[in-house]
Parts: sequence; structure tokens; C-alpha cells
Amino acid sequence: MNNIEMITATLQEHIPEARFRIAHGQMEGHELEQVMIDFLERKFDVLVTTKIVESGVDIPSVNTIIINRADKFGLAELYQLRGRVGRANLQAYAYLLVPPISLLPKQTLRRLQAIEEFTELGSGFNLSMRDLEIRGAGNMLGGEQSGFILEMGFEMYTKILEDAVVELKEQEFAEVFASTALEIKPRIIETQVEADIEAYIPEFYIESDTERLDIYRRLYKTSTQKEVDELKAELTDRFGTGMEEIDNLFAMASLRVVASHSNIRKAELNKRTLRLFLPLEEDKLFYESGEFQKVMASVAAIKEPQIQLKQEGKNLFLQTFLKNNEGVERVSDAITIIERLTA
Repeated sequence: MNNIEMITATLQEHIPEARFRIAHGQMEGHELEQVMIDFLERKFDVLVTTKIVESGVDIPSVNTIIINRADKFGLAELYQLRGRVGRANLQAYAYLLVPPISLLPKQTLRRLQAIEEFTELGSGFNLSMRDLEIRGAGNMLGGEQSGFILEMGFEMYTKILEDAVVELKEQEFAEVFASTALEIKPRIIETQVEADIEAYIPEFYIESDTERLDIYRRLYKTSTQKEVDELKAELTDRFGTGMEEIDNLFAMASLRVVASHSNIRKAELNKRTLRLFLPLEEDKLFYESGEFQKVMASVAAIKEPQIQLKQEGKNLFLQTFLKNNEGVERVSDAITIIERLTA
């Protein structure tokens, strides 16, 4: 802003045949409006301006933007500024002027690479996710930025954040929140499911990568059997039935939902062998609240199939052998056993 007039004068000196005008946020409203009208009517050739133009200034005839010191802008700002050109059926160009690459911080370089990489129409979401990865969603319980959120996934990040907040309320700041009625929710843990069955969405079933990923995301977020059934019904209505891989996928989702409500942190299916991993010993709530004793009582009561309690290192798990060796039937057997353990 401070040197905009000097820059304009320098440009005028080097390109005398071009007509230049200036626009910035400190101008009177009517004056700024007149400049933009003149630009729209092509009464001058080059508008030298601040980032004020990022907020929705659209002039179809403009096909080139030059952003000075692009390294000083955030990724969202660069995306908005770049979007000011290319609004008509004309090839658009966006030039980013920066100091030597070798002098730029790594984070700045990643921003510039991202804006260069995502040039297709509708790439705003991808840029937003890249920006989230570069800057981090922010550590809400501290001052630093987290960064690299895509390493774990946004759902996992929010789950960890929710768990941390609950832990702080119940433990470190229990006295502060003693008078606040906390919402009591059923105990649900994050369950990992591993099985040697084909469980996925084939590309020929749903051709769009975006749609397939959206279905996976929605399926991962399901926390009740009703939600799993509703999503499967929607998929069947839109794309048809008869896919073994799809049936296996939703059976696995049902297994995860049941296990997550039953203190099973990991369920492994390998041929006819079922392993159900119990919470680690650090989870005192499970072992001191009577839940562990309840599970062991169920293990003793179930005669068929026989269930054994085993330990490998820190991992405590229940192991049994299933009757069926087929995909969906095998998963159904596993679900039945878990339900019997927690009945």
C-alpha cells in the first residue's frame, strides 16, 4: 500500500504505451467505484491494486494477474486472487513474483507449490485440505499449530481432540467442571477391523473417485447399525445390488460398530480364527469398573464355540474359531460372538 504509487510510476516508465490506474482500500467509495467502472469499460489497460480485489471483483475481460511478493500471501488469498481472472472464454494467466526460491521458508514454498498444482476448475476443496495440512487446524488447547493433519485424517484428528477435551474435564479440571452436568454418553471406543476378505467398492460399481471416497467416509463415520443399514439401502437404490465386495464391506462396518460399543479396540479375522483385542492396561476404566469381569463371566458361560483369553506382550485378547469360512457368514458369526460377550 505504501509504495503502490511508486510501483505504478516505475511500470509507467518502462511500459509507456500502457494506461495505468490505482485502486486501494483507503480510497473514497465513489472514487474506487469509478476506477472499477472505467476498468470494466476498458478506459485503461492495467489496474495496480492491493488485495482488495480478492473480495468478489469480477471483470470478464481481464485475463492476466501478476501478484507481487506472492510469498507474503496465504494459500486462501492466493486462490481468491487467482480466481479474479479467467472468468470468460479466454486463456487466463496468473504470475506469482517471489524472491529466489532458495531463500523461501519451506512452508511458504509448499503454499506456492500447492497453488501451482491445483489449477483445475473446482479445486478449491483440494486447496483447502492442502492448506489445512500445511498450517494445521490449530492446537485448540495450546498456542502452536498442529500441521500434517492429513497424516491421520480429519475424522481421526477430531476424535482425538474430543477425547482430549473429555479427559481434561473428567481428570485434570474435574473440580472446575464439578458443577457442570456433563453429557453422559455410552462408552464407544475406536475399533480397528482387519479381515482377509475382499471388502471394497469396485471402480466399475461407482466410477467417480469422489463419490467412492465420500461413501467410504460416510461409512467410517457410522456409529450405529441403523446408520450402516441406511447407507447400504441408499447405495443399493442408486447403484444396484449383487456385489459380494459391497456386502463384505458393509458387514465389516457392522462388525466395527458392534465392537466399538463392546470395548473391543481391534477385531482380527484370519480364515476361521477370530481375535478380539481388549483395551490396553492403561484403560483403567475398563478394568476397574467391572466391565472386564463381566466379559470374563460371559467367556466362562459360553460353551460353544470355546473362547480363550490370551496375551502377547501388552495385548490381551480373546480368541475363538468360527464355524463358517465364507465372507459375510464369517463376519456375522463374529458379530454374534461379540453380542453374546456383552449381553
